[in-house]
Amino acid sequence: MAVATTTTQGTSTFTISNIGTIAHELLVFKSNLEPSAYPVDAAGDIEEDGAGVALLSDGDNIEPGASQVRAIDLTPGTYLFVCNIPGHFKAGMFTVVSVTR
Repeated sequence: MAVATTTTQGTSTFTISNIGTIAHELLVFKSNLEPSAYPVDAAGDIEEDGAGVALLSDGDNIEPGASQVRAIDLTPGTYLFVCNIPGHFKAGMFTVVSVTR
């Protein structure tokens, strides 16, 4: 996942491309929790409506070779950009992004 780890507040437009061979997705959560403290189910996937996290953006799954464009309003804080297809978060498909003023 190639995302800058710091950015400034405001609306950011992302072009999300799947260059892999299986479907992926991009979810954006805002939380003060470390990724290891995110609420997960028995399989280790993030509970999207779990305590301590706010799901700000969720799009359709992205098939191999496909892309989607998404605009997300980012306010100062810490975000987790993650693929939450079963097993992907547990496999490390996430990036922590800090947003400043």
